[in-house]
Amino acid sequence: MDFSRIPVLNYHKIEIKSDIGITARHPDDFLTDMQYLAEHGFTSVTFQSVSKSETLPDKPVMITFDDGYASVYEHAFPILSHFRFRAVIFMPALYIGKTNDWDIQLGSKKFLHLSGEQIAALSAAEHEIAAHGLNHVPFTSLNSESLNKELKQSRILLEKITGIPVTALCYPFGRFNARVIQAVKQAGYQYAMASLYLGAAPPEEQNMALRRFNVYRFDTQRIIHKKLKAAYQSPIAIRDWLLQLGGRATPLYQRLMGLSKQVPLAQSVLPEELL
Repeated sequence: MDFSRIPVLNYHKIEIKSDIGITARHPDDFLTDMQYLAEHGFTSVTFQSVSKSETLPDKPVMITFDDGYASVYEHAFPILSHFRFRAVIFMPALYIGKTNDWDIQLGSKKFLHLSGEQIAALSAAEHEIAAHGLNHVPFTSLNSESLNKELKQSRILLEKITGIPVTALCYPFGRFNARVIQAVKQAGYQYAMASLYLGAAPPEEQNMALRRFNVYRFDTQRIIHKKLKAAYQSPIAIRDWLLQLGGRATPLYQRLMGLSKQVPLAQSVLPEELL
């Protein structure tokens, strides 16, 4: 199945508390987004659901969440359940139940990631739990050994919680290259999400470099409509590509704080039998 034909809306926090990040969406706005999808006849799909079917619904949409914040369980989960939508949640495995220390912190404000119990509950409700590495660092900055640990150990940890094979992954910060794609494939993943990039992936790698639109705090329903219909070379795509450039600040922060190559941390955190 060519997943590149499915429109994808990507969220991060669904949060009432204020946040400097423009990807935080208020629960009221998220409710309006899901109401829009329902009223316009969209059917949510996941990698798992599509893989079990030979055909797509008439109007498919994939709803994804990066970073696995606890607010997805607290605020998005009830709304998704109301509309019978299913989502794909990309979880950085070593931050399960922890705060987002990998991200830029201003004013000591931190946000909690999903707990193991919350992940299990979301999975039991048929939301797909997918990989986002261990430490939420750019894969392109890692050597081969560290990259393989990020890919393999994150999947093992998530599968241990859900009991379901993890076949999809999201590149932290959307960063990938040919070396990373090959490592992802060799680690056993079938699908990989990037972010919004201009140009096109090689045809044979379509499902390993999938694009999607972020939903920003200030996006209106008119903008959501454009993102569901727009090509990835449209004016709205160029606007969002420019907005994404602000995300480069976090990898810089990680380098300054010595967080960009945290993989050895996994050796002291993961149970011995998982190493």
